[in-house]
Amino acid sequence: MKSTEQLWDQKATDWADRSEMMWTSGSRKTIIPFLKSVITSGNLLDLGCGDGAACRLLADAFQVSGLDLSEEMIRIARDKSPALDFVVGTGEALPFADDTFDVVLAVNSLEWSTRPVTVLKEISRVSPLVVISLLGPTAAPRALSYRRLHGEDAPMGNTMMPWELVQLADELGWTLLEEAVIQKEGAVMTGHRLLDQAHAFSCLFAFRTRETD
Repeated sequence: MKSTEQLWDQKATDWADRSEMMWTSGSRKTIIPFLKSVITSGNLLDLGCGDGAACRLLADAFQVSGLDLSEEMIRIARDKSPALDFVVGTGEALPFADDTFDVVLAVNSLEWSTRPVTVLKEISRVSPLVVISLLGPTAAPRALSYRRLHGEDAPMGNTMMPWELVQLADELGWTLLEEAVIQKEGAVMTGHRLLDQAHAFSCLFAFRTRETD
């Protein structure tokens, strides 16, 4: 995880300069509408919040908290939004009590963990609902996982595919509520689930992690 933390500490300033654009008009512009199609209010955790752009955009409808492993990202998030709650931490050991949240939002953050199943179990512990954006197979950031083939500590910890996330969720007893594809530039939708996932920039999934009273 150290190489991942160092990478995002180094990228924090550049990321913060571009993040709001990504959420409002770029590759992440459909994520908040997708989230609001399954839940419109409540306590929300942004897992891998970066500079807090999504938290700021969601603060009018949700009680938001943001978590990121990069101390520099969290410093920027706190500077930009001092009234919001931001915490340094990892998905493998969420520093929150059981059932703290109504929903977890995990946007392109699960891929950075070397223990993704542990992250999924932690998500289920703190929330009955999760919205996950998982990078498609050919999304450029996946190149950061390459050095793991040499047994090195690669910044991107795993190469989980969208179909693997769906299978893991099923094994954990989760219920798939909604899914969508964020198209990669130049991709043509086929209507075939696995083909469309294969050429997606990222795939969106909403899961019910467990039933509540």
